[in-house]
Formats: sequence, C-alpha cells, structure tokens
Amino acid sequence: GNFQTALQWLGKGNIKDRVNAKSESFGNAGLLITAALTKEYDLMTFLLLNGADVNITNSIGSSVLSALSCISRSHLTTIRLLLSWGAEIFHEGRGATSQEMKELRFKTIMEGNAAVANLISSELGGRRCKMVSAPDNRDDLVGKTCVVGRHIKKSGQYEVTVEFTNESLLLGADNLERYDRTPQDPGYFVECKNNRLIRRDFKSNEECKAFIASLVADDGGFEEVDPEAEAKAERAAADLLAELGLDDLKNPSSNAPKKGAQSAPTAGKKKKRGGKKKGRK
Repeated sequence: GNFQTALQWLGKGNIKDRVNAKSESFGNAGLLITAALTKEYDLMTFLLLNGADVNITNSIGSSVLSALSCISRSHLTTIRLLLSWGAEIFHEGRGATSQEMKELRFKTIMEGNAAVANLISSELGGRRCKMVSAPDNRDDLVGKTCVVGRHIKKSGQYEVTVEFTNESLLLGADNLERYDRTPQDPGYFVECKNNRLIRRDFKSNEECKAFIASLVADDGGFEEVDPEAEAKAERAAADLLAELGLDDLKNPSSNAPKKGAQSAPTAGKKKKRGGKKKGRK
C-alpha cells in the first residue's frame, strides 16, 4: 500500500521536482532513504533514474549510505545498490574523515555486519567499475563493466562479477576503473506503468543504452490512469501519506540533484522495445 502511494504521489506532479522531496516529520529524510529502509530496490532505482540525489542528506547531514551503515539490521543488498550508483558516506553534511570511517567500520562490525564493513572501508567495494586491463588471455574483458564485491585484504584483490554474464573473477585495483551507474548508462531499467514498477534486464550495456535512447522523453514518467482509479487512490492517499511521513513533503533547495545530473527518459511511447521484462510480485 505505502509503496503504491509513493508512486501515486510522484505521479501527481513533475517527477523531476519530487524525487528529492523531504519529509520534515521524518527527520528531513528524502524518499530515497524511505525506499532504502523498506528494501524497495526497484523504487530506489526508479528514483535514481529520474534524478534523485544518491547522497541526499537528512536533518543531521547524514547521507543515505551513512544512515544505513549505522543501523543494526543488515541492508547489504541496499548498500550494494547505492554504492553502484556512486553513494558516499556523509556526516554533518560533508564527506566522512578517515577517523570517522574507522569508527563507522568498527561499529558496523560490532553490529554483525562484517560484509558491509568490508565494502564501505575499501576503495572499490560495491562499486560498478569498468575493466581497464585483464588477466592473461582475457582481452575480451577489457572495457566490460562489473560490480565489485568483497576486498580480500591478504591478496589485495577484489571479488568481481561481470555484468550481463555473471562471470566471477578476482582482480586488483589496477585492473579496475570506477564507473558509476547513471540515468543514461544504468545497466538495467525500471519504469512505472499504472502505478506498478517493471524492471527490464538486458544482454549488454549497448542494448540497454539503445533501449533508453529509443524512448521518447517527456516531463512525466507515468502513463495516464483512468479517473476512477485515480480518485480511489486519492481517497487512500491521505492516511497512507501520513503513515509514511510524506504528507508534508517539500522539495529542498539545499539538496537538489548534483550539477549535470539528468533524469531518465520516460518509458512512455517507444520506437522499439528490448530487454527482458520483469514485473514486481
């Protein structure tokens, strides 16, 4: 219910103006942290594709990644997603110092989240990267993208998973170059239709980029719904928005999308379609 209500609220205005909205009654947190805390991965991606600031901060200046790393419940998948989109640790509105990172790593380990501690304390842990060099006889990997996993301190290597093929490798930092996901090059796509999120996976970055390029961009991101369905959603919205803390959302000027950030094109009218279509269950 709350998930659909958030989508309904986003669809009532220009989505570009709403993805970075904040709730005063929820510690001035943005929609992205709400989606992250509830592990709504497709909603997180949808927000990021439409220009949400991955480093949006709350009332005490903590970023989404910082807030998630400090809580006891494991949010490993959520943190991996954020890291692949370029998330950073922010404290009091600024990047964390080396001492603060050491303290955060210790606290995370004490909470039983050693895997999270490994990711946030290494240079490339959790990041999306491009392979700039490869092991012997694997020139076919150069230029391919991958998602970095655990850092192996003893060897100095990272466990990586090649995108689209899911091949597992061990590579050093000198083999990798950080290559964050962006709305124009996300590696996968999430669109909203009739208040329902649909994820599309692809066989390659080229196919994904071609799909995005084929979309006819406009200012929305939602297909029109019939008036009766919209009216029904409106009646339920007030109570659910209050429960979510979205009833007093506003668009902050201090945490607008970073300069140069662009929204994903709308998945409305299309010249062609591609990718595997997966609906939410």
